[in-house]
Amino acid sequence: MPRLSLSTKAAKAPQAALCALLLSGAPALAGKARDYLNAPVNTWVTFYNLGFSSSVAPVTGGAAYGISGVTTDVTSQSLIVSRILDVGGRTGGLSVVLPHADIDVAAGPFGAGAAGTGDIGIVAEVNLFGAPALSREAFADWTPETFASVHLLATLPTGRYDPDASVNVGSNRWSLAPTINYSYTPDAGWTWLEAYATARIFGDNTDAPGAAETLEQRPLYQIELHASRNLTPDFWLTADAYYDRGGETVIDGAAQDNAADTWRLGAGLGLRVGTIGTLFVNYDTTVSAPAGQPEGETFRLTLARLW
Repeated sequence: MPRLSLSTKAAKAPQAALCALLLSGAPALAGKARDYLNAPVNTWVTFYNLGFSSSVAPVTGGAAYGISGVTTDVTSQSLIVSRILDVGGRTGGLSVVLPHADIDVAAGPFGAGAAGTGDIGIVAEVNLFGAPALSREAFADWTPETFASVHLLATLPTGRYDPDASVNVGSNRWSLAPTINYSYTPDAGWTWLEAYATARIFGDNTDAPGAAETLEQRPLYQIELHASRNLTPDFWLTADAYYDRGGETVIDGAAQDNAADTWRLGAGLGLRVGTIGTLFVNYDTTVSAPAGQPEGETFRLTLARLW
């Protein structure tokens, strides 16, 4: 399932640096292997997510101000509460995503930071095939099988936002992100080969930071590929690939030439820990990005618990 002060500590920076700060303030989103496994209906599932990402973006024309690049560090947390439902005999669910982030951005001698609650998300999802609605008793005897589901995430402009700040946790706009997953297991759940496809659609921020009036963003398309294999019934390893395309921002009608065309590769593990829950650990790093676009790495930890 989905997956970020107002103490600003920036001095006034040249316009080029401020633009870079503005465009670097949002943490990247990514998933992991086995994000969408089935669960018994009429239960609650909670996810606690902790992530740290660090990225560097070059700045054109910043040398005169001692700026070679913009470094962005994001520590993000989120709590996701999900209710598993029976939707016409198929597994479905409703979730609420409660995010928080600490963001620090530095460009040479200039810096900015923000911390606080992010934009709340609402998720609705339903299985297409392969994950029937099962009671706890029936689920205990169920053998995992290939399945596909559709998920819709809506984020609301509830996060902390200040148009006079260079960096914000809230986005002051809505977004919609439909995702479809296809998860193939040839051996009753010991091996999973998965593909997730997402299109993110953004509303306009009509109170954009700085002197701008309107910040728009074109759709962002994302594909994730995950392969995971159990070494024991309760422990597995994963290999991951992520591709992002699009998402160019437009400020007062002027396109910013910052569309993504980025590949990241990663690895991770999953471990069931008795009655505590399931622990996921993931790492990924940029391996290909357009000139001028950020490159970085992300570490994520998730604890999932069925109630």
